[in-house]
Amino acid sequence: MSVERDKFAARVKELSQYSLKMDSVLLDMALALSGLIPYGTGASVAPLVGSYKMGQPSSALVDNPYFVVNGVDARPSPKTKHLLQHRKVRNYVQSFTGTAAALGSTALPVNPYALIREGSSAGVSAMHLHRFSEMARNCRQSKTLCRWFELLKLMKTHKLFNKGLGVGLAAIPGGVSLAVSLPIKLCLVAKNTGVAAQESALCKIIAMELHWRAYQEQNLLKGSGGGPATAIVRELMTRRGVMYGFSHNYMALIQEPAGWNAFAAKIMDI
Repeated sequence: MSVERDKFAARVKELSQYSLKMDSVLLDMALALSGLIPYGTGASVAPLVGSYKMGQPSSALVDNPYFVVNGVDARPSPKTKHLLQHRKVRNYVQSFTGTAAALGSTALPVNPYALIREGSSAGVSAMHLHRFSEMARNCRQSKTLCRWFELLKLMKTHKLFNKGLGVGLAAIPGGVSLAVSLPIKLCLVAKNTGVAAQESALCKIIAMELHWRAYQEQNLLKGSGGGPATAIVRELMTRRGVMYGFSHNYMALIQEPAGWNAFAAKIMDI
């Protein structure tokens, strides 16, 4: 039993380790610096970055160590795979849509597309933050739940800050000078890289724990309800704003051994 515990702990540590992806940081910096390219051609950087990321191989799905150590049968996770692939394609499409909107709104005082996209995302993040705060107030007796909610609220606060800043930059008539926008964008790249380095390990560990607890709840209740972990997953995977009505099938993700990969990606999306 001690050997199995040691193997389990080693596997969790291995999967939760942070690995700095230098190419991703450089691409984010290229996007931040694209405004320096004259005659508006800097807008073409976003589709180039999107095409590069789209062409990179997807990370292999890894089953939750809690499922493995507790003897849950290994099986494919098609819903998880589809969700992560969909996120990749969505980001790719948005890079082209954003560029087209930027070029098409040059005669307008503001970029309507950027305002709607950033504003919607900020509103959704604010709602997630509010809901997690409400749920946390009702779960103070559990140290585990408190730890989960502290991280979820922290990550949603980071995203709300990023998107709120995006709204502010997009809402200024005539845009802002490079002397203002360039340092802001570079600081955001540095901030987000730092957040990923500091919080990604805990995000992955909590995603594994949350996934396993929700799976246990569903097995006990035979899918007829849910406990706190299921409620957290439901809120985490609920879509609002312009994507309202297209929420993810969180119940299917809970049942898949690799479902935690989707939860971790959602938590770390800032």
